[in-house]
Amino acid sequence: MNYPLQKALKLLAAGLCLCHASHVRAETTASAAAGSDLVRVQQAYALFESGQLDRALIDFNQLLEHDANNLSARLGQAMVLQQQQRHQDAFSSYDFIVQNYPDHAFAWNGRGLAAFNLDNFDEALTSFQRATADQPVNGFFYESLAWAYWCQRDYSQAAMAAKQATLMYQQNGETAVYPLLIAYFSQLEQSQTEQARRTLLYALNNKPANNAWPSPVFDFLAGGLSLTDLISFVTDSAQETEAHTYIGLYLRAQGELQQAASHLDWVATKGNKRVFEHTLARSLQNTEKVAQLDQ
Repeated sequence: MNYPLQKALKLLAAGLCLCHASHVRAETTASAAAGSDLVRVQQAYALFESGQLDRALIDFNQLLEHDANNLSARLGQAMVLQQQQRHQDAFSSYDFIVQNYPDHAFAWNGRGLAAFNLDNFDEALTSFQRATADQPVNGFFYESLAWAYWCQRDYSQAAMAAKQATLMYQQNGETAVYPLLIAYFSQLEQSQTEQARRTLLYALNNKPANNAWPSPVFDFLAGGLSLTDLISFVTDSAQETEAHTYIGLYLRAQGELQQAASHLDWVATKGNKRVFEHTLARSLQNTEKVAQLDQ
């Protein structure tokens, strides 16, 4: 499946725990109090992973009242706030981290996600660029960057970031499908029909096994499924949001703007807010409103 924010944050949490384990262990050896804080941090992260967000946030906040510079607690606080879709608060929390740890790639990516969901694409782009500055082997960081470029209508850079995301995912033995969709539609926006055709062919040859989602999307784009058939594969609100987004983008590329707008407007107003496609559709809707005002 795509990276709804819930899944993205869980992946981020796992990485953060690994990245800062040695840091926290060093604090633990320094004093018994640090050891106590370590236990509390671990318990708070366990609450976060189990979905008990309110309790986790209380624990992280209490730790920060005791020590405002507790990096692990600050990261936990930011992730809970992001999960609760309190994006402005999450942005502030991540921003505190990067002000003190300017090379913290995970925090830069989290800051970017918060800005992205606030439709602040300039800040999102800056954050994702900082997250990828040292060329980390992390496909999600580059995928996030690609989404931001796409929402900024910088289709050339979006396609490049999407290709980089695909490479990084593959290096980690992961399946990369959504970056291929970004690349495909970015190439269509640039009238690079042959490159788009090759991207789609590659995606069809490397799509998830057993026709798992979003395989039907690629089949639809290749002409193997009708619009109605594609919708029939949807099993949850995230997939429904994605399906209508890609139908809308396909119709848009075909010049069927009115039909495309009906799908993209549905995504912007009724779609699942936890998937990237919802923000993309909203950005398209806002751009078109501005264009109409300028006429």
